Amino acid sequence: MFGGRALRSRFTLGIVIGGMIAFALGAFTAKAYFARKQSPAPISNTNAFLIEGFDFNLLRTAENEWRGPDIGAKIDLTRLRMKDGKTLASLVGKRPIVLVSVNPACAMCGIARDEMSYLREKLSSMDINYYLVFFASETPKADFFQYSDSLKVGAPSFFWNVEAGQPPEALVIMTNPAHLLLNSDGTVIRVWPGSYKDKTVRDRMARQIIADTLVVNDTLNALSPSK
Repeated sequence: MFGGRALRSRFTLGIVIGGMIAFALGAFTAKAYFARKQSPAPISNTNAFLIEGFDFNLLRTAENEWRGPDIGAKIDLTRLRMKDGKTLASLVGKRPIVLVSVNPACAMCGIARDEMSYLREKLSSMDINYYLVFFASETPKADFFQYSDSLKVGAPSFFWNVEAGQPPEALVIMTNPAHLLLNSDGTVIRVWPGSYKDKTVRDRMARQIIADTLVVNDTLNALSPSK
């Protein structure tokens, strides 16, 4: 009888301890998960295993009509013009470029100025130029360039020339800000839509953009003819 009670007691104790361990592990795992999602990590171009990034695939699903253009679509760079009339097509060389789509009516664009400035600086070290662009037509051209100067990102800005027609719908309804990696002929390689009010999330988004661009850049360098 005593042995049976003792056995049942040990069995019950085992269940209790097991439950406590399972709960603790679950709590630790959840805490670790959210720490990875929320905590910024040191930014390094040499970090091969990025664990502090952002999953932009969640924002690029088909049901999000504001997700931006499809990969492989082409943007006519001759239609993007500076204040002096120069086209983006006349300025790009053979290297990829990154565009950030902004809009004076977009409050998040002002909040994300730090992200844009950081990306411009980091991409410059990779020999990739960074440009501000405006695809909508409801804002007068002069007002847009005044607005883009006020962002103080340090990047040239371009306005879509609507005289020859509207831009593709995917660009018009795309959320702002949105970053696009293009080949020098305007082919869309990557799209990263959106930003966020929380700086730690913006930092993660910026790190992911840099990490993705590094992969593309290294691939293009490997495929290019040796000098």
